[in-house]
Amino acid sequence: MRFFFLALCAQFLGFNCCVLNAQQSIWEGGNEKMTNLKEKGTNNASQVQQWRKHIQEWGLEKDFNHSMSLGLRLNTNGWSGGIYYLKQTSAGKKTIWQLHFSGLVHEKEIKQQRTSTTYSYLTKNTPYSLGKINSAYTLQLGYGQQEMLFPALLDGNLSLSLRYAAGPALALLKPYYLKLLYLDYIPEETAYMLVERFSSINAEHFLNSGYILGSEKWSKGLGETRFIPGLFAEIAIAIEPERPKSFVKTITIGGNVAYYSSKIELMAERRAYPYQASFFVGLAFGKRWK
Repeated sequence: MRFFFLALCAQFLGFNCCVLNAQQSIWEGGNEKMTNLKEKGTNNASQVQQWRKHIQEWGLEKDFNHSMSLGLRLNTNGWSGGIYYLKQTSAGKKTIWQLHFSGLVHEKEIKQQRTSTTYSYLTKNTPYSLGKINSAYTLQLGYGQQEMLFPALLDGNLSLSLRYAAGPALALLKPYYLKLLYLDYIPEETAYMLVERFSSINAEHFLNSGYILGSEKWSKGLGETRFIPGLFAEIAIAIEPERPKSFVKTITIGGNVAYYSSKIELMAERRAYPYQASFFVGLAFGKRWK
């Protein structure tokens, strides 16, 4: 009986020791996890502080407070050329002034040329756009902001910024002139050419490729240009490689929308709207200075 009691006590003590050892292991493991979490949190906080410092250092260029550049754009509805002036206001932020001159192209506009030489003695066949009634151009003067999103991608050789601007716009509609073929049969066939813009009177000739000899020179109709005021707004992502250098290289990808006081008529027998919207990709080169 004594032996049985001693064995039972030994077993109980052994069980308690195992429990205590397990509790101690759990406690030590919990302490280790807490220590790891604290260290990880400290490291994350340090990384955030370093990142903020990095943004401030990259965003605030001590050697360059101003920049000016010239650029070209390919738009989904034409092309653009522009000039940009940026001034640094604070770390990662700049004000921007921009001026764009754009040419609008209707999605249905297709260049073609007369192949027949039957009436080539009247004039030289030149390329033209069937159905086009106006050449359209726009001027847009914008003011906005550029805010840095990511200062140092790809080992510090690339920065990414958000750029937005808005302001007044002006559309210029210049009549499009064609060299049209006319035939008289009094009493024999007589062919002659007239240079005309589109109207309801000559629509049968203006919209029929069989009567079109070609387009007139671009300057024809300049004195009849209509000016249509409006407003525009745009937003873009600006990508700047090798940003710390004084030479500016900027790639922009974004969208532009404009609203005018009257419809922008480009093509006959096509619905016209008072607004224009497009996406674009652009490239600009310029210089920075103090």
